[in-house]
Amino acid sequence: MGSYPTANLMELTVRPLAATDFDGFINYWRGLSPTEIETMGVAIDRMPSATRMRSDLERMLTTRNKDVRTFVLAWCVNGEAIGHSSLKAIVPGESGSIHLHMWRTDLRGKGHGSHLFCLAVVDFYERFKLRQMICEPKADNVAANRLLQRIGFPLIFTRVGKSSELSVVCKLNRYDIVREIADDYLTWTWVAQRQPSQKVWISKRGI
Repeated sequence: MGSYPTANLMELTVRPLAATDFDGFINYWRGLSPTEIETMGVAIDRMPSATRMRSDLERMLTTRNKDVRTFVLAWCVNGEAIGHSSLKAIVPGESGSIHLHMWRTDLRGKGHGSHLFCLAVVDFYERFKLRQMICEPKADNVAANRLLQRIGFPLIFTRVGKSSELSVVCKLNRYDIVREIADDYLTWTWVAQRQPSQKVWISKRGI
């Protein structure tokens, strides 16, 4: 489990989604507004039922890492799950496709998502011994693209297709989710929180 303490004593952590988080996960997906569905490019006709979601999540928790193809990490603020990152199309030891979702609308735009996403990236790389990870938000999903660009992940190309089994065919931006960039972002912001006047980029790998 990764963690990131903020200056106002908020602790940001990621951990595997637990059974106690299932309701929050399911309510998020089943409660998406028409605007959110359009923004993310969700294929609402392929959305599984709440019962199916719960059974899929239960199966995920009991599947060995080497056999799992989708895994979910909860984003937590002070221990409370407020969003998640899922890793799909997992090929252990090789690659995966990461997604990001903030459940709590009141916490969007606060800057927490960048830190939580990077914590999830590091966790997924370590958990599944990955060599590569991508993220493909809808090209006109302003918030998701801005978050990835702010962290510094390079845009590889734009394509038309589906980012997952729950997506419509749309224009997607593919980003290379580089482990070292996530590490450095977490280290840089950690230093900035404690020493705002210090303008030195410190690699976490050197600490």
